Amino acid sequence: FFFPSPHTSPLQTMISRIAGANVLRAARANIAPRAMAARNYQSIDKDYAGSEGKALLMTAESALAKSCYSTIDWKISEDTTVMDMLKKMVANNIGAMAVTDASGKVVGVVSERDYLSKVAFLGKTSDCTNVKEICTYGFSNLVTVSPQNPIERCMEKMLGRDVRHLLVRDGKESENIIGLISVKDIVKCTHEKTKAQMNRLEDIITMKNIADSAV
Repeated sequence: FFFPSPHTSPLQTMISRIAGANVLRAARANIAPRAMAARNYQSIDKDYAGSEGKALLMTAESALAKSCYSTIDWKISEDTTVMDMLKKMVANNIGAMAVTDASGKVVGVVSERDYLSKVAFLGKTSDCTNVKEICTYGFSNLVTVSPQNPIERCMEKMLGRDVRHLLVRDGKESENIIGLISVKDIVKCTHEKTKAQMNRLEDIITMKNIADSAV
C-alpha cells in the first residue's frame, strides 16, 4: 500500500492509489465472480425466504406459518357426511382435515385417500357415510409434531408413517391440536433451508479465499 509523504505531489498520490487498487483487483480477480454470485444469490434468497437465520432453523412452526391451512377452517365434525367433507376439500384445494368431536376437540384426521379406499372403492354412498366412519380416529393413532420440532423430524415422521399431513400440537406433551401441515409445506421449508445453507457455505468459501489471497 502507498502512504504519501509530505513531499509527494497530488498527481503522484492519485496515481499510486489507482495502482494499488488495480493490484488488489488483480489479486482477487479469480474469486470476484464467485463472491458476486454468492452475494447476488443471497440477496435473492432473502427476498424468497426472509431472514437467512430463520431459514436455517426451520421447524414445524415455520411450516405452519407457510401453510394454506393457517388461513382456512381446517377442522370438520365427525358427524359431517363425506359428501360435505369433499365439498370443503375441493373448495379449499386441500387433501386432509382434522376431525372434531361434539366438544370441538380434535380426535382424528381424514384424507382424500380415506375417501378413495373406504367409500369410492367399496361402492358406498358419500351422502350416507359420515366422516367418523372413514377417518383415522383416536389421538394415539394420530401422527403429530410439536411447533419446535425441526423440519427434518417432520419429514422423518411423514416418511416413517407414510402420511402426507401432520397435526401440530401446541406443546411437546400436549394433546391440544393447533394446526395442520402438509408435505408441500415441508418441501417449501426444506428448500428454503437448503438455499440458506448453500448461501452460508458460499460466504465461508468466499471469505476464506479473500483471506488467503496474496495482496
